[in-house]
Amino acid sequence: MNAFSISNPPIQISSLEAAIETDHSIYDGIITIENTETENPLRVDKSKSPQLILRFDDITYPVDDWVEPSTKHIERAFAFWENTNKQSVLIHCHMGISRSSGIALAIIAKELGAGREQEAVKILETINPYCAPNALVVWLADELLSRGGKLYHTAEKHVPFTGSYRG
Repeated sequence: MNAFSISNPPIQISSLEAAIETDHSIYDGIITIENTETENPLRVDKSKSPQLILRFDDITYPVDDWVEPSTKHIERAFAFWENTNKQSVLIHCHMGISRSSGIALAIIAKELGAGREQEAVKILETINPYCAPNALVVWLADELLSRGGKLYHTAEKHVPFTGSYRG
């Protein structure tokens, strides 16, 4: 049975500040997306909830020594999602707008399957009305899921992107 519905999505998105303040024990898993220069990272007590830590910056093209999103980040998020019971996962980045929304959209699109990209974007908007997914994360997710640009272009039509990417 599909875990996603618009009325009760199993993913929540937040900022780092909100993630620090939350009760981690209510989640089946927490995906933390950190900047490569994060000085005080959030580490969750493993007895409360499993945590995946992804380190990449909110960029869509190379900049100095910053780390771009890559397929390995999305693949690790997919694997983490598969190892939860898919009922309650928190995904957060620094502001809770771009990278977390991109990773959430990737997971939603994978879970729903091909041909349901518009529904995936609508669920993302329900979860995070202020979403502006990182364009490179969405592009890479589209490629990993073999959507032929459909996920990327559907998202681009319905939500603002952070950055731009055209391959």
